[in-house]
Amino acid sequence: MLVIAALAAPLCRADESLRLADELVDMSGSAASLQQNFETNLQPSLDRMKAQGAPDELIAKIHAVARQFYAQNFRWSEIKPQMAKLYTDSFTEAEMREMIAFFKTPVGAKALARLPGVMQDGMALAMAQLQASMPEFSRQVTALIHEYQRPSSQVEPPSR
Repeated sequence: MLVIAALAAPLCRADESLRLADELVDMSGSAASLQQNFETNLQPSLDRMKAQGAPDELIAKIHAVARQFYAQNFRWSEIKPQMAKLYTDSFTEAEMREMIAFFKTPVGAKALARLPGVMQDGMALAMAQLQASMPEFSRQVTALIHEYQRPSSQVEPPSR
């Protein structure tokens, strides 16, 4: 009997870890966050099209097709277990229990609600900063491509 109990113990712990991770995924609102992230990542492309003169009707149709594509191809039932595995790979059971307890407090609930937006706004700040330097990056990449495309006889040997 002790042998059976010893063999079953890791499986029970794995089940408990997955249960805790599943609870964290549910608490985090990951499904809604992923959809919001899709929309947020799509918006700059739509804005760029508008700035380039695309009619509002076309942009609205593209946006509708993108939403439909997301709805048809995003399968939360397949992603959720993978998200839970990310938690089990990153946190111990004790840590997940502490996180769950914290997220049930007023401050924890506020953190859950607001941190995705804070992170998204932070990413937007970083992207805006990088965007300002994109012409220089593009110039450097173009120069590398032109150098790479030159026949090998025109490429100077590396200096020693």
